[in-house]
Amino acid sequence: MSYINIRTFAVVALSLISCYLSYKFNLRLHFSMVLLGLAVAFPLANSIQMAFKRREKALEYLALFKSALLTIHYSFRMSKKLDAEKKAESTTILNGVCDTLLQLLKTSNGNMSNVKAETDKVMQFIERNREEISARILIRVIRYLKDTLDGATYLVSLTAHRTILGLRLLAIFSIVLFSALHPLMMVYLLKDQMPEWTVYLCCIFGPLLLITLYNVQAHLEYPFDQKGADDIKLDEFKLNI
Repeated sequence: MSYINIRTFAVVALSLISCYLSYKFNLRLHFSMVLLGLAVAFPLANSIQMAFKRREKALEYLALFKSALLTIHYSFRMSKKLDAEKKAESTTILNGVCDTLLQLLKTSNGNMSNVKAETDKVMQFIERNREEISARILIRVIRYLKDTLDGATYLVSLTAHRTILGLRLLAIFSIVLFSALHPLMMVYLLKDQMPEWTVYLCCIFGPLLLITLYNVQAHLEYPFDQKGADDIKLDEFKLNI
């Protein structure tokens, strides 16, 4: 699964090693986990919330981007003076704008120049065929071309700007600290009450859950790379016209 990676194995290994050392050297730790729990929960919960909002806004702007391009497409189709060949040319140009942005998002390349070059082709098409495009259609196309650029600019910005780095660093540091200290406390509480193998299981459950949540956040933070189960299905936003 995409939510199990090298971080998962590292945290589980740290918990098992800590538990083993606790048994071997009779190490014990008795303290309240509330403070450490807050240190883990606060940055992790906030990072997940911010990542989820980014994903929802990305869906909103993808829908805006696609609907604007489709409106431009139908506007050209409604132009009575444009012949079939020129309408087909406009369709090719609009497909190029959409495909360029989607490919850019998949590759995590924050360079807007390729998308801008493709949108420039729309204006060049209008300039070449200005006499065949009525003023009413021209105004509509310019209006929705602005929405296209708004959506593309926001989406491209997501490839460069992520959630707050400090919160993510605090979250992973707290998870590592929790993984090292939690087994010492579990051995203190459960050594004489449960078999050793069950104590080991109890020691890895908490860190495993926390690092899985962290991995979920990492995937939600950049939902375009098509690697996570919750990634946005970019192919559904192709124009297909």
